[in-house]
Amino acid sequence: MLNNFLHPGLMFLIVSGLLLLVVPKSLQKFFVLAGPVVTGFYVITSEADKMSVMFGIIFSLISLIAGIYNLHVKDRFELSFEAIYAGASICVVFARYWIEMIIFWEIMAVASWLIVVVARTKKSTEAGFRYLLVHMLGGNLLLAGIVMQLAEGNSMIQCLTGNFNASYWLILAGIAVNAAIPPLNAWIADAYPESTMGGTVYMGSFTTKVGVYCLIRIFAGTELLLYFGVFMALWGACMALIENDLRRLFAYHIISQVGYMIASLAIGGEIGIDGACAHAFNHILYKGTLLMAAGAVITATGKRKISELGGLAKKMPVTAYSFLVASMAIAGFPLLNGFVSKSLIMGAAAQNAHWAEILLMVASIGTLMSVTLKVNYFVFFGKSDVHIEVNEKNIPNNMKVAMILGAGACAITGIFPNIVYNLTPFGTDGHPFTVDHVTQYVQLFAAATIAFIMYLEHMKPKEKITLDTDWFYRKPLNIAVEGLSYAFDSARIEFGKMLKCAIEQGNIYLHNPRLIGEKLFSIKPPEEKNCIEKDDVLQNSVGKLIGTNFILFIVLIVFAIIK
Repeated sequence: MLNNFLHPGLMFLIVSGLLLLVVPKSLQKFFVLAGPVVTGFYVITSEADKMSVMFGIIFSLISLIAGIYNLHVKDRFELSFEAIYAGASICVVFARYWIEMIIFWEIMAVASWLIVVVARTKKSTEAGFRYLLVHMLGGNLLLAGIVMQLAEGNSMIQCLTGNFNASYWLILAGIAVNAAIPPLNAWIADAYPESTMGGTVYMGSFTTKVGVYCLIRIFAGTELLLYFGVFMALWGACMALIENDLRRLFAYHIISQVGYMIASLAIGGEIGIDGACAHAFNHILYKGTLLMAAGAVITATGKRKISELGGLAKKMPVTAYSFLVASMAIAGFPLLNGFVSKSLIMGAAAQNAHWAEILLMVASIGTLMSVTLKVNYFVFFGKSDVHIEVNEKNIPNNMKVAMILGAGACAITGIFPNIVYNLTPFGTDGHPFTVDHVTQYVQLFAAATIAFIMYLEHMKPKEKITLDTDWFYRKPLNIAVEGLSYAFDSARIEFGKMLKCAIEQGNIYLHNPRLIGEKLFSIKPPEEKNCIEKDDVLQNSVGKLIGTNFILFIVLIVFAIIK
């Protein structure tokens, strides 16, 4: 059984993460890069199934690129938590038993929480606490479902599609938290922007994609997930359209892009599963590049609001053009990797759910307008209303190298789609470069660009508060918690009063034990006698007459003496 836990992520990335806590600073860079490289080599040569290998390769690759991006970081705790987080994620995708899955799932949750709080700001601490609460909920739901599976004698992970029992719903709900399925999606936009620059790149690459992997492995073909996936694609794109914060905008697009993956795996079949896997692979590359570029902008300018930025293309050309490539990839431009994987997803939707194909196309328009057009125009290439003194030379060279690698990977896997197609579980060829398919996307993007230019003033980001799905349960939950707190406090006060009364009564009984007999056996206590017993003759009628005569006798004697 121990051999089942010796996954590549555990043996190399997690070990290297732990070593980063103790090795001399001169060796930190070596371990940051060595962990992903050795892990990737082990993944490629492993005998695991194709889907695990595919996710293991992309996780190792983005760990290497993110590691290069972070080479200038001095904080050993940040570097350690990031390596452990990446390693635990790889361990989850190589897990074959339920017990392995839940152990590494929880390690992943704790490590990602530490990545948020290691930023050491008030906002990151608060966001990290909320993040931890949400993932504790998801982890406990998953654990409860796994315990039920183990109780039934099912120790190995298996597909649960169609088994609508309690275990099915608990495991689905637990994984849904990590996959950011609404309404449990607000933690992404809440926590990711408050992490460190490099930490956000890691977090944008692992948690939700591990959730997608588990959904493919356990719930592929579940029709219910199709509706959630389509809604996520539209919701994330709409929220990004009105968002002003750079990293919050990309956090919403994580939700949107994961929606495509969930819709595809819900359709199921070979093309649906391959589409979900391919899009997860490509998404990690272009989303990682977008987040690295956003981190470079924030590092150079100290600003994270789109309304406070502008005209950065001439001052930060490497960042600008790396971002341009990745932003075109996420929208699905031909010859870039987003186009390659969306071809599979749209093909699956066209064959099985035409309504989903139309809505996913609408979401693609929203992606184009909110990332490719809005951010590129208002941050990099458009006319600027603000003057910002910035020089890209101030950005560490390792950050620029990582952005170039990410953008280059988006282009290479887009021009040569078989690199990705051959890694998918069933090796489906999406035939992306058909005239009809390319023409359809070009026409769609041209129309969206014209609309963007026509409504340019309305597209300009504004400073505002955006309400997410958590508003619908955060307010009622707040009222419920306050009500329960008041009820428990009232009960505490009443219990205190009762306890006080009991102690006082007990004190009385201790001083006069005969009262216990009165309470338990109805024994009446003796009456007060004032030193005169009941059987005294003076208390009887005859006794009273004798007493009266005695008094008269005394009076007569006294009278006789006086006389």
